[in-house]
Amino acid sequence: MFPEDTPTGITRVFGKFRRPILLATCGALALTAGACSGGGEQQSAVPDEQAVQQQTERASELMRIGDDLRAGGDLNAAADMYRRAQSADPRSPAPPAALADVLRRLGQYAESEQIYRAALEHSHYSGMLLQGYGILMLEKGQPEAAIGALGPAVDEDAADPRVFNVLGIAYDALGDHAEAQRQYSAGLALAPENRSLRSNMALSLALQERYDDAIAQLKSADERDPSVGHNLAFVYGLAGRIEEAARISRQFLSDADVANNLAYYQAIRALAPAQRRTEILELVLKTLFTAPPSNGMANAK
Repeated sequence: MFPEDTPTGITRVFGKFRRPILLATCGALALTAGACSGGGEQQSAVPDEQAVQQQTERASELMRIGDDLRAGGDLNAAADMYRRAQSADPRSPAPPAALADVLRRLGQYAESEQIYRAALEHSHYSGMLLQGYGILMLEKGQPEAAIGALGPAVDEDAADPRVFNVLGIAYDALGDHAEAQRQYSAGLALAPENRSLRSNMALSLALQERYDDAIAQLKSADERDPSVGHNLAFVYGLAGRIEEAARISRQFLSDADVANNLAYYQAIRALAPAQRRTEILELVLKTLFTAPPSNGMANAK
């Protein structure tokens, strides 16, 4: 299960297996005042607008540099860029969301949490902030805290697929799969084509051994998409339908990788039910924690 619908899909490799895997009125007043007072008020408003635009552009450039550094693996340098972006544009939730995410990946949980909380004081319903805070709580082993923070926000105004996605994962972590599926359904009502929500719904059903329902969920998407196809092969494997799992896998993998995956599916299937659920959930959470971020100035809300 994954935090966001990303181009990299929902499959990662862990160990030796390839695993499957939220002031126009003031302007009018200023113009009126300028007309009455010889233009003094109107002129004073222009530099402010220019300054805001310059701040936004500067923050966007710093964010892009930070994103490049993060993609290259230099998380500490990325964090410095995100701090500078936050100073350049304190109003945007994107820089603190990116900064807190990097700090989480660096294991600096306390500072990450502090930044999320401070930013949420000003941007209560930011999908990217709520998503990131929920992921942090899950990585700290606190799904209840994730639900406690995200649930009320969703009830108020944060109707964001990213938030429903993380809530679903939190409920799955607690073993409440029915509620998890309600959260995924709520997200899918907003974003029917969202592959992460669709796949997470399917994997939640698989945790209940409802394999036919899980397969139906994934087949309603495009199985030619690697992110969907790998998960479909995984569920086929869990269901013991090895021929179908192999057929799907061959669309994306070499013969050696197909054989490797099939062996993995059979090993998971051979576990006792409780162990199998634990293995699937641990895989899901590890993938969530290491998935590429979805923060960005273009989606700053």
